[in-house]
Amino acid sequence: MKEHKQIANILVDRGLAQFGDALLNFAFSIVLTKIHGSPRGTKIPDKVLADAAVKAGLRKLLPTRVGRGDVANGFEALMAHVWLEKRLTLDEIVDCLNSENIDASQNFVQLAELALDKLRN
Repeated sequence: MKEHKQIANILVDRGLAQFGDALLNFAFSIVLTKIHGSPRGTKIPDKVLADAAVKAGLRKLLPTRVGRGDVANGFEALMAHVWLEKRLTLDEIVDCLNSENIDASQNFVQLAELALDKLRN
């Protein structure tokens, strides 16, 4: 129960969410640059992050009655926390997002699951 509360506190941290937003956009821009062979920048839509967060089980760790943006922020906050705590590297994030799944959104689900695993271990 204590672990659940600690994770929940991370998921609602606005500062972590802002940093995580930049981190994920940067990592995904690296992926796009590798794929296309020229520099690319992008903003990952909240819908993609929120859907991945739900599929990875993050939604159930958040307070009730939160919108899609808050669920996406939870994903971003988690990523910021695990990166800042050196439990996940930028290279690991990029590699996870660059895997060759048929459904590219599944890469974000796998990334959220990986981040949760790193946080719990």
